[in-house]
Amino acid sequence: MPVTQKDIAMLMGISRQAVAAALEGDGSSRVSARTREKVQKLARELNYIPNAAARKLRGGDSRTIGILAPSGMPHSNTVYAEVCHILRSSAYTVLTMDHAAGELPQLCHQLASCGVCGIIVMDCINTPGKLLPMPDLPIVFCRTKLGWSDIDTDKELTGYLGTKHLLDHGYGRVDFLSGHGTMNSRREQGWKRALQEAGSTGEIISMSEYDGNAARLISRLQESRVRAMFCSNDFIAAKLMRALSASGIRVPEDIALVGCDGFSFVEFTTPSLTTVVQPVHELAQQCVDMLLHRIKEHIHGIILERAVIPPRLWLGGSCGCADHAPELLYQLNTTGNLEKDYRLNFNVSPWEVISTEVN
Repeated sequence: MPVTQKDIAMLMGISRQAVAAALEGDGSSRVSARTREKVQKLARELNYIPNAAARKLRGGDSRTIGILAPSGMPHSNTVYAEVCHILRSSAYTVLTMDHAAGELPQLCHQLASCGVCGIIVMDCINTPGKLLPMPDLPIVFCRTKLGWSDIDTDKELTGYLGTKHLLDHGYGRVDFLSGHGTMNSRREQGWKRALQEAGSTGEIISMSEYDGNAARLISRLQESRVRAMFCSNDFIAAKLMRALSASGIRVPEDIALVGCDGFSFVEFTTPSLTTVVQPVHELAQQCVDMLLHRIKEHIHGIILERAVIPPRLWLGGSCGCADHAPELLYQLNTTGNLEKDYRLNFNVSPWEVISTEVN
């Protein structure tokens, strides 16, 4: 027999109405976030399948959300997967399409023609102008690369936290290693702010200047006497760490490194890589809550609330902090994202396990 909301309510010792609010609510109900997470966890374990057809017969909406998302970007894919999971746990069907530059209005209209009751646009290049012919539906822009979003991780704070942590270790100069990417400018602003507050200096070193040549890059770092570096993403930091080690340059003794994004492999480098984690679950949850609120209140069109989720520093040994071996070993195939891996395997966040958190 299929699992029902009544079954979940009996197992948890709460009312069926509370279960319904946790699974189908828009985030504004009186059910606490902790209770909602427990209900959703039990629903996943019991393979609860929401009966969207029954709800539609009771006069509800289509319970279908359209998502436009790019493919092939690791962090984007993780946020997208978390958004889909939250929507499905709340009895919504998800209709997804890839998007590319210049296609946004027509793709949104295609989703609207399929009867979706709201649209989430993830990681588009530019925020469209408010005069563009978009469908008359609630729309949330999540993590727009250039321009503003309705909701995003605080990219400027990302650069600030990583740089300030190195400065707190006593380094008088922190350089910025920039890769190819549209998020670098705001992370660079955070790097500059941390340096200005500390009265420190640093240079921007761009990977594009060296065409991927590790030997030339390392030669530049040695010539400039670089001792501490904030890297614009974890991939760059981890590859640099490997190249430095092959050249006999020690991390962190000779050069201290901090990355950002929070990918799974940061636990498995030698030493483990300190990184500024971009929260996935909180970003996805607030994105969904924002859209469901707009659906409920009939708020349509391009709004751009500019809400930001603060990142969090995860400490490894690459910055000069005490290195540590992984405290938990994954049992399931990983998704490539540190926070998501902990939630997938253990239903906790990394900061509930690791005692070396810095706010």
